[in-house]
Amino acid sequence: MRRLFVGVLLATMPLAIFADATSTRFQITFSIEDIQSPVFSAKGIQLKVSGKKLSQLSLQISEVVVREQTWRDLKMTCDHFKLTGSLVDCTSGVLQLPNTELLPVVFRYSFLENVFNFAMKPMANEHWQFSMHWIEDAWRNKLNITNGQLARIAQWLPKMEIIPVPSKGTVNGIAKLSGNAEGATDVEIALLVDALDFSDSSGLHAGEGVNAVINMNAKHSSIDNRWQWRSDINWQNGGVFWQPLYLIGRGHRLDLEGVTSEGTINLHRGALSFVDIGTFEFSGVMARQNNELVDFKLNTNSLELSVLFNQIINPYLGNTAFADMQVTGKSKVAWRYRQGVSESFEISLYDVSVVDQRKRFVFNRVNARVPWHKENATIADISFLNARVLQIPMGATRVALEINDNDLRIPQLVLPVLDGTLELENFRAARQIDGWYWQFSAELLPVSMEKLTEALQIQSMHGTLSGIIPEVNYKQSTVAIDGELSFNVFDGEVIARQLKLIDPLGFAPHLQVDLSMHNLDLDLLTRTFSFGNMLGRIDMEMKGVELSNWQPIKFDAHLYSSSGTYPRRISQAAIQSISALGGAGAAAAIQRSFLHFFDEFSYSKIGWRCALRNNVCRMGGIEPDDQTGKLKGYAIVESGGIPAITVIGYNRDVSWHELINRLKRITEGGSPIIQ
Repeated sequence: MRRLFVGVLLATMPLAIFADATSTRFQITFSIEDIQSPVFSAKGIQLKVSGKKLSQLSLQISEVVVREQTWRDLKMTCDHFKLTGSLVDCTSGVLQLPNTELLPVVFRYSFLENVFNFAMKPMANEHWQFSMHWIEDAWRNKLNITNGQLARIAQWLPKMEIIPVPSKGTVNGIAKLSGNAEGATDVEIALLVDALDFSDSSGLHAGEGVNAVINMNAKHSSIDNRWQWRSDINWQNGGVFWQPLYLIGRGHRLDLEGVTSEGTINLHRGALSFVDIGTFEFSGVMARQNNELVDFKLNTNSLELSVLFNQIINPYLGNTAFADMQVTGKSKVAWRYRQGVSESFEISLYDVSVVDQRKRFVFNRVNARVPWHKENATIADISFLNARVLQIPMGATRVALEINDNDLRIPQLVLPVLDGTLELENFRAARQIDGWYWQFSAELLPVSMEKLTEALQIQSMHGTLSGIIPEVNYKQSTVAIDGELSFNVFDGEVIARQLKLIDPLGFAPHLQVDLSMHNLDLDLLTRTFSFGNMLGRIDMEMKGVELSNWQPIKFDAHLYSSSGTYPRRISQAAIQSISALGGAGAAAAIQRSFLHFFDEFSYSKIGWRCALRNNVCRMGGIEPDDQTGKLKGYAIVESGGIPAITVIGYNRDVSWHELINRLKRITEGGSPIIQ
């Protein structure tokens, strides 16, 4: 291409000399259909030299392609053009690119020195200067930029939706490219980007006030046809939003060094350093044909988790159950990837604390070493000083986790819970096609109900809680129990069947279960609340229980006296409390004339029913609902001695919220006053 350009100029020299001798005006036009080179191609080239002494130049190019970038309809004119036997000189030229303003340019080509200089000065303090020099087959190019406007560069580039467009900022620096007849051999770039603003059409990628220093050099070896290169980027300040991340430059650095051959890109050393977080060191190999990662190795120094989690990890957790976590402490990570699969991974934690802002869980002083290898079984060592799950405190625990590829096992784990223990057995977790699956069975050894209710911040209860937990499994965001879950509480037994908990750590967990309660001690139960005292035993069946975000939305409940012989007594305060549940007039059938003589009474049966639908409780008593509709009331307490005590309820449909408020008024208002 260079020889073609020189040949065209030499061909004009005799005409130029003749024109000068005769002082006659000429116009000479050259047309070139196509030019191809390893660096660029051009089409539709037309060059005109005209005017007195051929002093005016006009150049038009219909299309220029550099790599994958295309420019069309380029125009340049020069009103002070000089062509001699050794020099081509333009001291007052104008370059026009598509959709841009006219740009003043000057250029000079010396045949004797083999030097081509091109300068563009769009503004008083903005200067772009390009020079090209060659000796025989060796050549070198150099570009100097002074206060180059990045918004101007954006006008020259083709519009691509996926690439953010600079709208403000300057660039200063130098770029050098040298080579020979076979192509480029050396590249050197040193740039300072200042006050850069950019954005894309979607608004998902943007930057403001970005300052960065960019250095890169590369050298080509003709012996094995490969490039050896290194680069570093120092992001000094400014903010960048790259959905969903928002980062502020504070001296973050990216250093890269490697070799590019015909088939691969081999990254020998890479280091990404975040201020206040730590450094990620990595290396790897990528196949150029399909841009496939073949090999990769990552190691970190001690990372500060609080900053790493808040700035980099947490933005990706916005719609997950872990979006409200705060993490502090230190961590190290090592990852090995080879031949398209992860080969090994290891994470270590040092004095890490994890706090859920929604108060679902807290883990303090977590220390762990968790190694994983695809081909070999490993054992992880995990411990924490204390924890709290759903407000229930847990003591110091250490776990040996067996890892075999995607299969995790804990044969046995003793977890201190309040003043008791939870003993887990045969815990197993495995990654399947549709996600993670895990299962375990357990036994809860006696836990004080006083301590448990205090931890849950609910009404204090007496007695202990213990039970057997059959196989529990988790799959597709659902926890389910195979079999019956039984607990001992209030000196009776509670059995849960068909238990299913959907999205347990989500924003609206959903619980489904059937509950059966047998022989609960009414004395322990009523003594817990300001309800009045009752002696006896009760059973309760709750079918089709559904809770959404831990609030009941549906169930069919039936409470009734247990079978068998035992004391059955009820206090005046309890009678008033039960009467209040039935609404105004519920105690109208009580024989009030005797109440002030007796503190407690005998009863034969107790019964209460509630069918909850659409936040309305359809209430009933000892006997099933009267389908004829003739009976307006329902018996809650049936007499069993002298004096005769019968409590009748009249309100059939009661708002669930109103019913809860009545219970709160009863249990929080102290002992009722009987007149």
